[in-house]
Amino acid sequence: MFLARHLVLLACWSLVGACAGPLVADDVSVTWTAEPAPPVVGAPLVANVTLRDSARQPVRGARLEIEVHMSHPGMAPILAAAEEQGDGVYQVRFRFTMAGDWIVLVKGSLPDGRMLNQRIDVANVRPSG
Repeated sequence: MFLARHLVLLACWSLVGACAGPLVADDVSVTWTAEPAPPVVGAPLVANVTLRDSARQPVRGARLEIEVHMSHPGMAPILAAAEEQGDGVYQVRFRFTMAGDWIVLVKGSLPDGRMLNQRIDVANVRPSG
């Protein structure tokens, strides 16, 4: 009886953990730099996303992708994977397709399994020419 009760408790705790969802990395800071600055429609953009933990140490080994959305509905999102460059820096390349304000969503997972989801606002993407 003692063993059966413990097995039931263990099963219940496992279900509670599974239903809680992935842990969010809210202690990781995300910074963004991009060239050209300010961005220009159609020009190749190279952006560096830097991840630091609460001790300001680089976060290595993350798997990141970005979704880039126009600030108003109607435009298809831009999707791109980021490649690790070292020291917590991840590089992504893409092109803005329209002038105006954009929203960059940095999404991914850290080596410890926690999830990252950070919003970056990019204002005033300039028209080309």
